[in-house]
Amino acid sequence: MLLGNLDNEVYFKKVFTDVEVFTAFVKDVVGIDIDIDVVETEKVLLRQNAPIRFKMDLFAETKDHRVIVEIQKVDYDHNYNRFIHYFLSNLIDQQTDSATYSFAKEVYTVILVTAPYRISEKNGQPIKDDVLLATLNPQTLGGQVREMYGHKLIFLNPNYTRPDTPKDILDWMNLIQESIKHPRDPQINFEKPAIRRAAALAEMDALSPEELYEAKNEESRRETIAVVAADAVKEATISNIERSLRIGKQSKEDIAELFEVTLDFVLQVESRMDKGLGS
Repeated sequence: MLLGNLDNEVYFKKVFTDVEVFTAFVKDVVGIDIDIDVVETEKVLLRQNAPIRFKMDLFAETKDHRVIVEIQKVDYDHNYNRFIHYFLSNLIDQQTDSATYSFAKEVYTVILVTAPYRISEKNGQPIKDDVLLATLNPQTLGGQVREMYGHKLIFLNPNYTRPDTPKDILDWMNLIQESIKHPRDPQINFEKPAIRRAAALAEMDALSPEELYEAKNEESRRETIAVVAADAVKEATISNIERSLRIGKQSKEDIAELFEVTLDFVLQVESRMDKGLGS
């Protein structure tokens, strides 16, 4: 078996536009059963309430029109605000007039990030979580959540799998990672029918000449972006190290370990700051 790289948009969409694969993925990640006819690609909201006209990678609405599921796969520009925009736009789009503020459909947005995070917390701490979850449910000052909505924004990053990553989610993360790192001999859960079907759809021998052509074009685009993204990652790391040095609560050794750089690199950043060359 030789899998196509599921970090490639062409291969990814070929696999996850399959209704069986999509619904199984949603069941394992979101925890809900959905009944859909089709998975759309490059979906644009017809009644655009937000000023930015964006496209959704994968979009499906249940037959009873009660649930919307959107999946975005990203390999660069991991901007948390961008995905909040996608999520909230699908909610705002349901509010048609000044008398209607309720949501007729539950919205679930899954963001699959295939590269290490560039986003960080406000204090500069890098984010290295396998699964992140955001909801609209309010909570008391004591931390008790009041379940009012089912809407969820879920981030998955297979670069940070852990021993306690939920097994059903881990199966999909492994599929993604193995297609990237070990496509010729993927160690994935072939016992799960949906994973087995996804792998069959991703097999290189199953791809048409047209799909291979589009995939090659996508690889060229990604190579160009990777050069730009590498510079951006370096600048983001420097910025976060500078912030940590200014806060002064951690040793330089701890900062180096936190951001996975050498102590010498941290000292270079500090020297740059002392000379007034910091960001």
